[in-house]
Amino acid sequence: MKIKTKSLFLITLFIFPIYGSAKNYKGAEYRTIESLLYGRFEVRYKASLGSGHTSTFFTYNDIDPLDQWNEIDIEIINRYPNDIQFNTITPKQGNNHESHQILNFNPALDFHTYTIEWTPDYVAWFVDSVEVYRQTGEPISTLIRPQKIMMNIWNPAWENWVGPWYDQALPKFAYYDHVSYASFAPDSGNIGTDNNFKLEWFDDFGSWDQSRWQKATHTFPGNNCDFIPENVVFQDGKMILCLTDPANIGYVDEVAPKVLCARASNEKVTVQLSELVDESTAEDVSNYTIPGFSVNSASMLENTAAVVLSVSGLDLSKSCNLITSGLIDLSPNQNRLTGQVIKINMPQPLSFPVKINVGGDAVQGFLPDQDWNEEVEYGVQDGHT
Repeated sequence: MKIKTKSLFLITLFIFPIYGSAKNYKGAEYRTIESLLYGRFEVRYKASLGSGHTSTFFTYNDIDPLDQWNEIDIEIINRYPNDIQFNTITPKQGNNHESHQILNFNPALDFHTYTIEWTPDYVAWFVDSVEVYRQTGEPISTLIRPQKIMMNIWNPAWENWVGPWYDQALPKFAYYDHVSYASFAPDSGNIGTDNNFKLEWFDDFGSWDQSRWQKATHTFPGNNCDFIPENVVFQDGKMILCLTDPANIGYVDEVAPKVLCARASNEKVTVQLSELVDESTAEDVSNYTIPGFSVNSASMLENTAAVVLSVSGLDLSKSCNLITSGLIDLSPNQNRLTGQVIKINMPQPLSFPVKINVGGDAVQGFLPDQDWNEEVEYGVQDGHT
């Protein structure tokens, strides 16, 4: 099911930029000066980790009015550890043309290559040189406007799209290794599908090429951050897009890891962290205390910022707190959590059969529809039950 609120917000996403705003968060956007018609657009990057925001690679026509809107998206939504979203937006459409693909890796843990091929007949998306999705037909026939290459990191207002936002999870960083552009040249190409594309330029992000790129300085409705130039950073051969609070802009991490939430089930507690941490500290049982119970083991979940605790005799009917300390993050500063107390979310078992009034309130013995979060037993995620 398509999320209608997201469709509405996309209509205003770039059409009505706002300059001179002062929002509570600061993001970043990097975009070409030149607009390009058709081609092969490729990026190698490591996405930012965690829910509530997105780090992207896309093309967008920022010149023409709404009835001539053209956009092609790659959006990594890390509320899930292995999801990527592909999307085209075309003139006067009621909804955008969206597809989610499941990856066999977490895009926030390492660099991977993502590619868009755009021709008059199709748009195709590739992950690590393998085509994974293609659109043809009516949507593509209206993608006829030159578009700029863009990358950004931002926190949308729509949690039903990107997941819950946590202030304590800041800062967020997305790392871009390179971008290349190849023109559509079916008679003289040498790369891409059927050698139909010709490489025009390759940028390894050793520095800011001001003849090719701009740093954005705007925001838009539905975006909870302002884009600022200071959050586009070049370091060690990478371009780093930063999502921060106003007091700690740029590529700086002096914040200790935090526990975002903890949820019990049987004799286990799953602890969700704000960022990746040193494995030895995450699996040290002495760093976790649940008063009245013994923590026997701590195991990091593979490819995620989460730890599963094994707890003897955990009583799910009682309220419990988790005390955590000693976790060290992976930043050069090796920030250490000195101590945090959080209430453990206890399950509230549902009575079967479970009856839900999908799209409505509670009525005649049916439970209300609701968004899922870590405190409830059921709910909707990204438009899917």
